[in-house]
Amino acid sequence: MPAVQYREARVAPRGYGIRDLVELFRRYRVIFFSLLGFALLATLLTAALLPRSYTAASAIVFDRNDVRPYEAQVELRKLERDRSVMETELDVIRSRVFVGVVVDALNLVNDPDFNTYLPETRSEHETFLQSFFANISEFIFGAPAESTQKERLISENVQRNRAISTLLNSYVVTRTGESLALTIRVVQSNPLKAATIADALAEQYLSWTAKKTEEATNNTVAYLRGEMANSATRIAGMERDIAAFARDSDLTFDPQDDVLRARMLQLNEQYVTLRVEEAGAVAKYNEAKQLVSSDGKELAGGALTSTQLDQLRGEEARLERTRAQLGAKFGKNHPLVLDATNELESVRTMIGNEAQRLVHELANNAKVATVRAEKFQTELSALQDKVQGRNLAEIRRRELARDLQSEQAIYDQIVLRLGALNPERGEYKPTARIASYAEVPTKPTFPNNTLVIVAGSIGAVLLAVVGVIISDSLESRLYLPRDAEQLLNRPNLASVPDMRKRLRNSSAFYHYMLNNPESPAATAMRTLCMAWLTIDHEAGGKVVMLCSPALGDGKTTVALGMATMAKVDGLRPIVIDLDMSAQSAPNIAGANTKDTAITAPLEGKVDIKSRIATSPAYPHLEFISVRPGLMNLDVLCAELRDSYDLIIVDAPAVEENEGVIWLASHVDSVILVCRSGVTTDRQLANVQQRLSLNHAVILGNVMNYCDRSE
Repeated sequence: MPAVQYREARVAPRGYGIRDLVELFRRYRVIFFSLLGFALLATLLTAALLPRSYTAASAIVFDRNDVRPYEAQVELRKLERDRSVMETELDVIRSRVFVGVVVDALNLVNDPDFNTYLPETRSEHETFLQSFFANISEFIFGAPAESTQKERLISENVQRNRAISTLLNSYVVTRTGESLALTIRVVQSNPLKAATIADALAEQYLSWTAKKTEEATNNTVAYLRGEMANSATRIAGMERDIAAFARDSDLTFDPQDDVLRARMLQLNEQYVTLRVEEAGAVAKYNEAKQLVSSDGKELAGGALTSTQLDQLRGEEARLERTRAQLGAKFGKNHPLVLDATNELESVRTMIGNEAQRLVHELANNAKVATVRAEKFQTELSALQDKVQGRNLAEIRRRELARDLQSEQAIYDQIVLRLGALNPERGEYKPTARIASYAEVPTKPTFPNNTLVIVAGSIGAVLLAVVGVIISDSLESRLYLPRDAEQLLNRPNLASVPDMRKRLRNSSAFYHYMLNNPESPAATAMRTLCMAWLTIDHEAGGKVVMLCSPALGDGKTTVALGMATMAKVDGLRPIVIDLDMSAQSAPNIAGANTKDTAITAPLEGKVDIKSRIATSPAYPHLEFISVRPGLMNLDVLCAELRDSYDLIIVDAPAVEENEGVIWLASHVDSVILVCRSGVTTDRQLANVQQRLSLNHAVILGNVMNYCDRSE
């Protein structure tokens, strides 16, 4: 018989659709519900045994302006709070110095929750899990001895620092946008303690900042009062020194009483004025002399000004424009151009003469100013000789007067500062207030049981789904017909449904199939017969062997079902039983083959009809029992080919009898029967590989005990 050709099967990529997920859920429902139950139990235990933490919140609102009466500069005494100032306030309320004040106020050094160096005490708010492990620890290791507890108590400073660190880690301070409010949130296992600490932080911060402001103000006032007393003492001493010095040096404090000094001051002022005029006249003369060239022509104007000189300069400019226009129109040698040039030279000569006149006039003015200044200088020299002895004394008196004036200015500033800074006005009071006191929380903020249960439930479902997918990826058993098709590269000829729960024994399966010809079981067997007719019978083959990798795969059931449907459809089938066990095909069908079994090798012509047994219960199915070890199946099949249309060889399972592999070479084709959820891919691949050694023609496979067909 020619070999049956098959196209190479394309293995579709593995994926999970809705039907696949439903199938996985049905197949691995035990694993799914086990993982789901374990995860849900863990979630409930987590929600029940996690330690509870409660959050209490208080709020502080600051005024827009920050009053600082102790500042020296007026601009700094009232500052508008901006973002940087609020950030500073937030940092201060989180500083260890302020937290130390709260620790001292609440005596948290003696609280074991904050001072971990103290012996641990059992809290009334501890969870069941904490209590359980604490009891176990005490039972195993014993309670700490009193001496050991005392050894753990180290210096008070270290304990205070530990309490400060613990308190810092238990609260946060937040601010929203540009708001002037700070919210203090405290997290504690005791709700009352959380509210108490939140209120204490707000109250202590206000009182602490007020106290710091008061201290700074009082220190400033005390310092200013001391400086004022010292300044008054210094002013009195300076006044006495000035009076004594004026008396000893015969000085007067009123310039009107000193005629000599008044005259000298008047001459000095006049002398200075003359020197200024002299310097101005000399400067103008020098500038004018530099502006006039050696040939009397002006280089630049500015110092030399007069009405006639301005007129000549305007005339010069007009003549230059006229000459330029005439030169452009008639040429430079034109009589009109020459006349304009001569006029221009004449005007420039007049400008030079006028400049020389002005220079001589400025020189005369400079000489007059010099003479007047020298005259006043002579008179001043005479007066200086008279007051030479009083100059040093006057200078000293002025120095003392300046020192006195400076000290008086300092005294006045101190008096003004003390007048503005009055501690009795209460200016050191805080520029903030408590906007909200903390409410004792009634529900824990952690853990959120609803969130934990919802998240845990979702996680449990995901864990169960992932567990199912992992189990499926690690699964080597074949469940679906497509799995066997992809492995064998052969079609699935039929998918036989699992009828074990509905039927009590194997024989009832055939009665059910005959009584219900449209049932899935009957349809599957009819499909198997039609597939054999289409593939093998048309190619001339009549002998088909049903082979299974292991016992219990339902190979005999499939053989009887195939033979039954073939008989119902009008074919002449016969079943060759190579099993010869209590669960063989003849025994299930009620045919007695003990006396007619072929137990010796066939030689020559054999009376086959005498060896055939007929089933009374089934539609007269015929059976022949042969011992598998005879190895002459080809002789028997040759005798049966002319009398029957379908010869079904019910061979033992491969794991039971290895000789089945070699018997495959004596049949026309082989159909592999595998059991859904039991047969592994390694078993099926091993049978296929071993059958290929004998060049057996594998028509396809039958998936038995399927929960669904594809």
